[in-house]
Amino acid sequence: MNNFSFILRFGFVGGSTALLFLASTYLQVECLSISPVLASTLGLAFAIFYNYLMHYHWTYASEAPHRSALVRYLVMGVSGIMINGLIMYWGITLDSAHYMLAQIFSAIALLCWSLCLSYFWVFK
Repeated sequence: MNNFSFILRFGFVGGSTALLFLASTYLQVECLSISPVLASTLGLAFAIFYNYLMHYHWTYASEAPHRSALVRYLVMGVSGIMINGLIMYWGITLDSAHYMLAQIFSAIALLCWSLCLSYFWVFK
């Protein structure tokens, strides 16, 4: 696969994952009255599942067995949940930012984290 095709696929999967993540957080907070940090964590867990399947089968078309790719992806995902929780806690509690602003900042940080680890480690 050429670089342009990879970038388009990664961008589509990342963008659709971010939309699911942000929409899930918003709906849980605004419609279900769940705390923003918990809603963000639950939304991220859902997004991680979707993202793994899309990247494994489409973006990277990985030939790595699921037993190794999934374990690596889960390590990346759990560490991503911790990064997200810290950014959300810092943004909302320590900086008094609106939860969606903190969530957008977290999504950007997780995009960078995911690209680096997925490209160089998870799907190899």
